[in-house]
Amino acid sequence: MVKTKDYYTSQKSEFFTQFDGFCERVGALIEEKYGKKFKNDVMGEIKRGFELIFDEIPYIGGDDNFLTMDLVSAAQDLALYQVLKRHDKPVEEIGEIAYQESEQYLRDNADLIPPMTHPKYVFYIEMAAKESLKRKYPGDWAYKFIPPEGENDYGLDFVECGIQKLFHDHDADEFTPYLCAMDIPMSEYGNLGLHRTQTLAEGSDLCDFRYKGGRETEVASTVIKKG
Repeated sequence: MVKTKDYYTSQKSEFFTQFDGFCERVGALIEEKYGKKFKNDVMGEIKRGFELIFDEIPYIGGDDNFLTMDLVSAAQDLALYQVLKRHDKPVEEIGEIAYQESEQYLRDNADLIPPMTHPKYVFYIEMAAKESLKRKYPGDWAYKFIPPEGENDYGLDFVECGIQKLFHDHDADEFTPYLCAMDIPMSEYGNLGLHRTQTLAEGSDLCDFRYKGGRETEVASTVIKKG
């Protein structure tokens, strides 16, 4: 079994192939907003930035933790943020680009969204939640499983967030709410029926995820307004 930082080394080729796709999507969005010259100037910086961040991603269990992919994906957005911020682009514009990239990817790859309301997956999530509360890895999430209540299939109360920790370590707290907002298109394209009223990154003491397959998504966000 691959453990600790060796995990990322063993998966580097796969992760960087995924990053190439990310660069294609954000590159098109950057060019649309700031022009081709600016896009050409910054894409190399974004790639070098991701390489540096990649080497610092905390190990949280590798393939045994379904949130590992979320952490690697967030590192891509962090590289985008750091570079555009250095070029004096406002966080609102950077966040819009990051959100649009995520929305495009999820729309085009809806079949890859985890079936989080399927009974077998719910059982797995419940077990994963119990494991998370052992806090084995400092850079990991910690969350409680909330059994079915009212119209909800189930819920998750996140009391620690791996993305928030990673971004805080890189002085990117202002950008974190845009990653929270990406749960909106994930729920919409995955038909997950997520309702959420608060997040850690936006000043609350937990993130209150509530799922009901098939219903309309309702996610409060301080940075992205839908409808």
